Amino acid sequence: GSYVKSEITYPSGLVEYSADDLHSATYMSESQDASAVHSDRFTDDYTNVDTVKSGKSKIGYSFVIGIIAVILSYLIAVPLGILMARKKDKLVDQLGTIYIVFIIAVPSLAYIFLFKAIGGKMGLPTTFDMDSKSKLMYILPIVSLALPQVANLMKWLRRYMIDQMNSDYVKFARSGGLTENEIFTKHIFKNAMVSLVSGIPASIVGVITGATLTETVFAFPGMGKMLIYSVRASNNAMVVGLVFIFTALTIFSLLVGDILMTMIDPRIKLTSKGGK
Repeated sequence: GSYVKSEITYPSGLVEYSADDLHSATYMSESQDASAVHSDRFTDDYTNVDTVKSGKSKIGYSFVIGIIAVILSYLIAVPLGILMARKKDKLVDQLGTIYIVFIIAVPSLAYIFLFKAIGGKMGLPTTFDMDSKSKLMYILPIVSLALPQVANLMKWLRRYMIDQMNSDYVKFARSGGLTENEIFTKHIFKNAMVSLVSGIPASIVGVITGATLTETVFAFPGMGKMLIYSVRASNNAMVVGLVFIFTALTIFSLLVGDILMTMIDPRIKLTSKGGK
């Protein structure tokens, strides 16, 4: 988060507007001799102090925009994907296909700058300011992360539903007198929900760990670009820590996805072969 500064009186009597937390001071051997800054402020080697900050950590910021982006993408993509499948080859389907092709064909950096330019014209903040209380700063980063996922979900859901429309169980349902609405909601969409729900945790991890371009363009203080900066700085400890975090999140997301699949479809069991 951003530094919270206040008027601080140091042990040496120096008064300064600073974010140092003197109550957190710990011993650092020969620190006064090594730094003129410490010798001006402290009277002993208890010079290692924390700083007071407001706001979230980089992981916290990444989780906020990641979760909101995934929720937004599913809320938009699921009804549009269903509508495209039901209105195949009509205007809605054609417009959706144009959007999908645009997102896939255009480099991600290009449409991120496009969204930034459009948002700037609309008066939205184009850079993140941790000292500001405005929530409008979150809009453009969230949109930049959500819209590519919308295209992928629409493409998959449309293709799956069109393939299923000619399946044997759908033909049997039609012969039983069910309407097209009932077939889509009770059969096709229900089966599609298994894969959709199982992909939610992985989608969240994907936008958190893969938001490097978005965070760079909008100066967003997330953890997506931390790995690149750590590699550039040869900070091996940070690289190992971030790789461990990303790996743990990925494994956890796969586990949560499997659990959600069993909740949606009771026919799926998390057991070994033979039920053991």
